[in-house]
Amino acid sequence: MHIGTKELNQQCGQPRRYKQALLAFVGLLAPVYYIPPALSSVFIGARLLTVSAVVASIVVLMTYVIMPALTYLTASWLCEQPSRKS
Repeated sequence: MHIGTKELNQQCGQPRRYKQALLAFVGLLAPVYYIPPALSSVFIGARLLTVSAVVASIVVLMTYVIMPALTYLTASWLCEQPSRKS
């Protein structure tokens, strides 16, 4: 079962910004570390082409693979509401 941002917002409202930032940070670690060296060996000498391919690859991965997976895996943590004291 896939839970996207729209479904998450409908279930529990907007997640806290620090939680979103933490997920983005975690999600970006591997692609930012591995993709630039891999693609720079493919596009030797073409700096603008390499940077464009790296950014495009990371954006596609983050949008369609990494963030949906992280959102699904951490949905209960993202939806967690702070306890209110009466």
